[in-house]
Amino acid sequence: MDRSHARALAERWATEAVAAGRVAVFDELVSADAVDHSCPTAARGVDGFKLRTRAVHAAFTEVQVVVEDLLVDGDMIAWRWTLTATHSGPFAGVAATGRRATMTGMNIQRVESGRVVEHWSNVDQLGLLRQVQAP
Repeated sequence: MDRSHARALAERWATEAVAAGRVAVFDELVSADAVDHSCPTAARGVDGFKLRTRAVHAAFTEVQVVVEDLLVDGDMIAWRWTLTATHSGPFAGVAATGRRATMTGMNIQRVESGRVVEHWSNVDQLGLLRQVQAP
């Protein structure tokens, strides 16, 4: 995969699908039989990505996602991202605080024919939880 296509995929994922909450975009970016290795048990398909994005938007508003770094190696891409949002709904048992919070993470994806067929993600949810919990 060339760098410009990898950048376009990561940017659409970050800004259109996750930040804007337009989960239908995942239908264009992810293969119907993709394997998501980020879950405790590998999951198949697009629905898990949509579910996680809906969960973000249920707990946070004013969501912004920035692709910080991008690496491309053959059919594999890796990208580091930062999500910033306002805590406006329950998250991990914590009621809305109205606080602005930041979460960081990294995605590694294998891409075939322009769509993600395998996905791994590491996310700092504990860091996010610490920001929204009462001091």
